Amino acid sequence: MKKIALSLSLLTCLFFATNCAEEVEFNSPAIQGNKDGVLWRADYYAADIDFGGFLIEGKRSYQTVQLITATDTRGTFTLGNGSSSEAIFIDNDGTVYSTNNEPDPSLTLYPADGEIMVEEIDNSEPKRISGTFWFNAFSEDGMKTVNFNQGVFYRVSLQGGLVSGGSGCIEATEATTAAAAAYAATDTTDPNYTAVCTTYKEALLAQITACGDTGGVLQTIVDSLGDCTP
Repeated sequence: MKKIALSLSLLTCLFFATNCAEEVEFNSPAIQGNKDGVLWRADYYAADIDFGGFLIEGKRSYQTVQLITATDTRGTFTLGNGSSSEAIFIDNDGTVYSTNNEPDPSLTLYPADGEIMVEEIDNSEPKRISGTFWFNAFSEDGMKTVNFNQGVFYRVSLQGGLVSGGSGCIEATEATTAAAAAYAATDTTDPNYTAVCTTYKEALLAQITACGDTGGVLQTIVDSLGDCTP
């Protein structure tokens, strides 16, 4: 499988030019890439420094991409094969794909692998991080796979607030991801719908408090839930 890595010069091309040959186009800031050959663009994005490395996250509806690096420095971080760096994708149904999961031996596919390339760390306020990524990840049972290529994270704000502090941005976004998966799996006819919806709404509000809300995307979801009456 062809593996494509974009340089920052190509990022500039993508952002400013209309005749670039690459397929990925984006606004600033952004996290996006081609998921199984189809453009995937995050509606919400944030980054943090946790346990000595970067955690870069993009969310689209109930889907989440997380990029985790072993250190908080510029460089190329290889994924798979026991790497301490990791790429994760969480699907609409809550299925978690990771480059730390191995494919089932019955599958004659590519291995779990990939790269996260941190190409620029802007130390102005707020601090921002830019780079590229690609990865092949598998579900825990090794039977499902997802591919991202031509991935870009561009000028994503480093929010601060470590997970180890107990109330940081990353912890809040992970809680929202779990609540969103539960909400997506619960029909309005389910007797637990109101409770599940309320939990999701509270998680969103907690994330807004911890991380802010670029463009008001999270608040729009909160408003759409109303009072969680079926």
